[in-house]
Amino acid sequence: MLIPDATIVIPSFNGLHLLKTCLQSIGNQGAYAFEVVLVDNGSEDGTSDWVKRHYPKIEIIRFNANKGFSVAVNEGIRRSSGRYIFLLNNDTELGPDCLEIMIQTADANGGYASFAPKMIQYHNRKLLDGAGDGVFRGGGGYRLGTREPDGALWDHPVRVFGACAGAALYCRVFFEEAGKFDEDFFAYLEDVDINFRAARLGLRCLYVPGARVYHMGSQTSGSSLNTFTACWTTQNMIRVVVHNYPLSILLRQWPVIMLHHFGWLILMILRRQFPSYIKGIRAAFYGFPVMLKKRNRWRTRKTVSDSEFWDMVVRSEKDILDSALRRRGFHGQSSRLIRLYMKIFHGMNSGKNMVRDQ
Repeated sequence: MLIPDATIVIPSFNGLHLLKTCLQSIGNQGAYAFEVVLVDNGSEDGTSDWVKRHYPKIEIIRFNANKGFSVAVNEGIRRSSGRYIFLLNNDTELGPDCLEIMIQTADANGGYASFAPKMIQYHNRKLLDGAGDGVFRGGGGYRLGTREPDGALWDHPVRVFGACAGAALYCRVFFEEAGKFDEDFFAYLEDVDINFRAARLGLRCLYVPGARVYHMGSQTSGSSLNTFTACWTTQNMIRVVVHNYPLSILLRQWPVIMLHHFGWLILMILRRQFPSYIKGIRAAFYGFPVMLKKRNRWRTRKTVSDSEFWDMVVRSEKDILDSALRRRGFHGQSSRLIRLYMKIFHGMNSGKNMVRDQ
């Protein structure tokens, strides 16, 4: 049996109205053989029946209830047979040659284990949605380039901390080494967690600007920040830190880590999400014993030193802050707090736009 070049895994929850655009764009991909696995996460909008009628070659995994992003994509990964695994949100549209460029790039860059395409806002295609993921020292994540104008700055392939799992190509070795997505992450930051794990293992990610994905965003949860996102992001930021930071870093860097979480608390209060924040803190507290078990499971497998790992995190955060300054400047917003933070913890030198090998 011929092994496909890629398996495209799409999780979907009540997303039939989104899938029509997504699947049509997948059908326009050529040059390489691929299979599609759709994970229907307990949809009640007839998703599975519609896909069976219109795309009979797509393999459908159907859950009776919404089990969250991580459970869904993990099952899709287990069912995959392609040389590469392409995770894709249902609220996306692929550029005509996106998959071809991603596979060609992966074949030509064996030193990388994951690949991040250029994500562009679906409704305003002059603005970026993301160009690879960066991480904050406090455990949060950020799509580099978000709401910045697409331009020459973003037209060069560079190493980034990780890929946004809403559109990312992975070598099979990535999941063999780093494991699959943590299923305690029902939603949000599951890709940040696995990117931290991959970084500790020396698995690198490459941003691929020629591969374009148009992303609508926040189509399943309803908005970028609500009670659902506030609760899950709060508890998952804590999970990321506990799972992935060695004790030496926690002891030395706890002030700046706590500063991030204090900033998140202030944001939750300003956005009137304090009850959801407390709910997330409570969930993290009760889940702490499980976090420690998972932390110990991965602690002995690191191949990158603690100092090198922390340096990657700091450089990635600097990439985020540079990106945020550009974004806020473009939209005419104040950046005083960002500049103050940079002055205290990074110095004000611009530095590199993204993490690059020297």
